Formats: sequence, C-alpha cells, structure tokens
Amino acid sequence: MPIFHLLKQKDFRLFITASSINELAFMARLTTIGWLSYEISDSPLFVGIVATSSGLSMSLLSIFGGVLADKISKPKLIFVSKFGESIILLLTGILIQLDQLTQISLIILMFFNGMMAALYIPSRMGFIKELVGQKLLLSANAVDFGFMTLVGAFTPALAGLMIEKISIEFTLYLAFIAYSIHNMLILSLRNKGMIYKSKQELNIFQSYKFILRLNIVQYLLITMLSVSILVWGLETLSPVIAKDIFNLGPMGFGVLLSLGSLGATIASFSIASFNNININKLLTFSLIGIGITLIIFSFTENYLTGMLLFAILFAFGASSENAVTTLVQNSVPDSMRGKVISLQTVTWGFSALSGLLGGYLSEIYSIQLVILIFGILILLISPISKPIATNSKRMKIM
Repeated sequence: MPIFHLLKQKDFRLFITASSINELAFMARLTTIGWLSYEISDSPLFVGIVATSSGLSMSLLSIFGGVLADKISKPKLIFVSKFGESIILLLTGILIQLDQLTQISLIILMFFNGMMAALYIPSRMGFIKELVGQKLLLSANAVDFGFMTLVGAFTPALAGLMIEKISIEFTLYLAFIAYSIHNMLILSLRNKGMIYKSKQELNIFQSYKFILRLNIVQYLLITMLSVSILVWGLETLSPVIAKDIFNLGPMGFGVLLSLGSLGATIASFSIASFNNININKLLTFSLIGIGITLIIFSFTENYLTGMLLFAILFAFGASSENAVTTLVQNSVPDSMRGKVISLQTVTWGFSALSGLLGGYLSEIYSIQLVILIFGILILLISPISKPIATNSKRMKIM
C-alpha cells in the first residue's frame, strides 16, 4: 500500500507530524473564533464578516505567497508564516482576557491571520511533491489530508469542551503552544526545500499568463472555486448550523466539526491505501456526492442524521480536494508549482466570502435554504469533470 511506503520516509513522517500538530492548533482556532464570532454578535452575518476578513486577505496576497514559494525554501516560509499566526492567536487571547476585544479588533486580527495563510499554503502544499515526487503525489496528498482531518476529528469537540468548561482564551493559548511545537519541528526540515531556477525563466506576469492559458487549469480553477464557495463556505457557517438547526452549544458545535473531519479522514486514508486510482472518476464521483448530500442535509432537522450527513459531506469534499490538488500541481512545471497553488489558495479565500453571503441569506431566509441552493448548484457544475478528464489524459497526468 502506498501509505506504508510513504510513512517509511523519515522526512515525510516528520512533515506529517508537524502538519498534524499544526492542524491541532488550526482546528482549535477555527472552533474558537467561529464560536466567539457568534457569541459576541449573535449574528450569522457577523460570523460571515469575520471569515471574510481572513479569506479576503488570503486571496489578495496568495499570488505573492506563490511567487515566494518558487523563490524561497518552502520550509523556511512555512516557519515564518506560522510564527506570525501564532502571535496573532496569542494577542487575541490576551485581548479577551483583558476584556478589550471588540468586533472591529477581531475582524482586523483575522485579516492579518489570512495574510499569514497566504504565505503558508502555497509553500506547504508545494513542499509535499518535493518530498515524495510526482508518482506518489495523490497518495501523499491523501495521507497528509487524512492525518490533518484525523486530528480535526477530535480537536473541535475538545476545543468546544474547553470553551464550555474553562474559557475561550485558554483554548487560544493552547493553540499558540501547538503552533510553537509545529515550528520547532518544521525547522528541522529547513534545508530540504528546493529552489527552482530555469535558463529561460519567465517573469511573474508571463508565468501566470502561461498557467492561466492552460485549459486544464481553467477548468480546475472553476471546480476549486465552486467547491470552496459551495462546500467549504458552509464550514464558516457551521456555528449557525449548530445553533439554529440543531440547537447545540459549544461542545455540540465542536462535535459537528469533529464528525465532518472524521468523514474526511476516512475518505483520505481510503484514497491513500489504493494504487492507480483514476483521479478523474474520483473527482466526478465526489462532485455528484457533494450535491446530493447537501440537498438531503437541507431537509434534515434530526441531530443524529444531520451529524452523519455532515461527515459524508466532508468525505466527498476531501475526495474532491485530493483530486484537484494533485491534478493542478501536475499540470505545470515544478518551477511554477507555487504559483499555480497560489491560484488554488485564491479560490479558498472565496469560501469565506461565501460565508458572508450565506450569513446574509440565513438572516433573511434560513440556513437550510442556503444549503439547498448550494447543493443544486454543485450538481449543475459537476459535468465540468468531463473536460478535465479529457485534458488530463492528453497531458498524461496520472
């Protein structure tokens, strides 16, 4: 099985360990900030605004992050970005403890947090291929996503329990400690990153122009944008789903996110366990599955059924993410990998903007109607997997 072959590699194991600890901090932050946003405002719209502040800065600066990822050793850039994010979390916790955190200051802090993510994501994702090569990239992406979501399967519930029983700031301080441990581990890989130089190197504008002219990249960007808005956008609204549909508190909200992560974990490890998976069929199956699950979820009010569907939704979401991430990285030369990943990061930023729109519509109508519309839209978009398959076969992308 590819998963066991990958885990025998020392550098990849160390990277996975560091990434898992990072996910511990990330999911604790996501749960805490999401609940905090709703708690201090009692407004789905404000939850969307906070998420948008982070997503907007991530989208605006991700191009810059992609350029740096192709010019600077990726592990060093990972360290710098995560150090910055840890300081933001520490400051947020201190402001809460001093009773000085306002809605405006939370928006500003999350805007800066998005800036750090714009630097982090292209380097982190691009570094995986440098560790394992092209042949094992799908399996490596799946292993990486699997371990991340495995951590995410228990962290939100634990974070929700700590918020309920201790405090929000305590949870943020623990996230700060986890980020610090991640940074110490990633420093040991600082000399493993590659810097690509070409005799006929294109300037930044020419590089992005070349990338955007590729048909497969165009189709993949549409797919990634759709999944970001219509699937991951709901993650930013999960506090609203937990409170308004299922009448849950912080711990129940955490359990909801945990089960979503568990679904993604099972899907990712399943992908990593098989050789020669057809990426194009995987993408098609995932998009159709997402659409059907969202439509069913929109009519669900039973707590247990909703939790199960949330897990299934994240399983399909993880499968589509693994497929498009592998396809997009293999669609361009290695010297442009950071740049093409930065375009993927731009689409992720729109998930927060989706949260803003979804929050607004939820206040006027209901969160259930928003979910139903999202499900119908993803089904309408799913046929795009056919031209993606045609182009990937022509380019011989495995």
